[in-house]
Amino acid sequence: MSEPPTDQGDEWHSMNPSIEEARELPVDHSRKGPGRFTIEVSFNRQEIDRIYDGLPRGPLGITRFIKEAALAEADRRATEIDAHELQEAD
Repeated sequence: MSEPPTDQGDEWHSMNPSIEEARELPVDHSRKGPGRFTIEVSFNRQEIDRIYDGLPRGPLGITRFIKEAALAEADRRATEIDAHELQEAD
């Protein structure tokens, strides 16, 4: 049976077993599959028009473009960080 709330916040979250009795579950990282990352981004009409210029129409065109743009920017930033770390090492 659970005890009545004693601290502020207990009424929102309770654990069974209690945190004192809980144990960490082992994780086998070799069985971990590819992950998914979903994000919602809002654009105003002018930004949408800029994105659509030169893209094939349809949801896959813009989705693929945004995904590729995000990955390209991440790669560019990682390259900048690597170059900066090399400069600091000299």
